[in-house]
Amino acid sequence: MHDDTLPTALTRCFDADREELRGVALRMTGSAAEAEEVLAVVRAELGREGASAVRGWLAGRVGQACVRGLQERAGAGRAGGDMAAAGGRGGVDAVWLALLVVLESLGAEERRAYVLHDLFGLPPSETARVTGGSPVDASRLARRVRERIRGGGAARADGDPGRQRAVVERFLAAARARDARALAAVLAPDAVAYSERGPVHGAPAVAEAAASFARLADVARPALVDGSVGLVAFVAGVPVSAVAFALRHDRIVVLDITTGEDRVRALDLAFPDG
Repeated sequence: MHDDTLPTALTRCFDADREELRGVALRMTGSAAEAEEVLAVVRAELGREGASAVRGWLAGRVGQACVRGLQERAGAGRAGGDMAAAGGRGGVDAVWLALLVVLESLGAEERRAYVLHDLFGLPPSETARVTGGSPVDASRLARRVRERIRGGGAARADGDPGRQRAVVERFLAAARARDARALAAVLAPDAVAYSERGPVHGAPAVAEAAASFARLADVARPALVDGSVGLVAFVAGVPVSAVAFALRHDRIVVLDITTGEDRVRALDLAFPDG
């Protein structure tokens, strides 16, 4: 098989479904001109990034399969009978409708960043290639949308700054002790960690990912990271890693991890302890 077989096949499929794809781009960007630009860019990249394009398609298929699974589970009557099954299907549809309403309320840049970064799980660097700007900008846009959906940012979650600080201190103590079980205890069961490598889901996996912060925890300071409670780690007085938290019921539900001196310096950092 020739090396160009996959890109050529993808390009043919793209051309065959161009109008439908144009409709998707138009709904995402809100601009016919921008939609055409997106289509031109994607078509040009098919020849260079065929495998990446297939990965994006597979991600979409996995998402669709998840929804079908939820619908079939409801249809099987696990909630109790035909009426519950119908309600289950309606619940799934309602969730998707609510998501569409939220997406419709966003600006074009926010919508692209959130869909790519949070829903499709692309790392900030790949998200930034589509949205423009830097990976830090892409993460910030996605975080802004995430906070809006949750009804407020981490800095405002659970209200009391003292309680928020206590949660951060428990996380920091567990990190300094290299205690994965203690880290997991301060995390919500459905916690998600976002980093340059993409998202990690679930408290055990997030605790393991957060353990990578532990080697820098001895020189970490509590901070406000883009307005959210968090931590900043230093090496030789230079900020090299930052974590922004979102809290729910005195547990950490989201961690936004940024690494690298330049990326950390691009964040809006404030240190309440002076």
